[in-house]
Amino acid sequence: MKNIALILLISIFCFSCNKEKKNRMQLDFDKVKSELQLTGAQEKQYDASVIAYNNERKQQFEDLKASGKGKGNKKAFKKIIKTSYQEQEAKMSSFLNANQASILHEYIKKNMPGQSDYSDELKQEVIATLSLDSIQTVKYKAVNDAFKKSFRDAHDHYHGNSEAANMYWNQFNDDRTAFLKKVFSEEQFQQYLKVVAKEDYRKKNNRE
Repeated sequence: MKNIALILLISIFCFSCNKEKKNRMQLDFDKVKSELQLTGAQEKQYDASVIAYNNERKQQFEDLKASGKGKGNKKAFKKIIKTSYQEQEAKMSSFLNANQASILHEYIKKNMPGQSDYSDELKQEVIATLSLDSIQTVKYKAVNDAFKKSFRDAHDHYHGNSEAANMYWNQFNDDRTAFLKKVFSEEQFQQYLKVVAKEDYRKKNNRE
């Protein structure tokens, strides 16, 4: 009996872990829904869109795994995530007003799963667009390295908890932005904000 009970406990634990891992691939759109103050008609379209895109992503993940190309291929999963959420935002924005669309965009940008920092391409664009001198470039790269190390070192505190991961990411990114404001001129800093804003869904590797 003890062995059976132990097996059942292990099975339940594994199922819970797998379910949690799958859920981390999906955004909880209920958390931003009340803030949008949807009309009755909008709410029906909103709920239908959430269900449709969640199912679509789930099917895409399963298809990728079935193809044999998904094992250890984080890049492929991240591509599905980014493309899918971009398409979903465009679809949902079509029935939202400008303010609602802005709120939704910020929510998706800050909470999209499967990300950890701006892409290397965007970082190079920052250096080129801002025409950073050699000293600024060294400091810019150093603060990005410090950001990555801080986020990585905090891993044990947010592993398996997407909300905690987002909190740590935003906290460290705020620290990075504050430091860069001292490194850049005011004009460069404004350019920096515009450049990083172009990467709508921050290319963060798996936060968890």
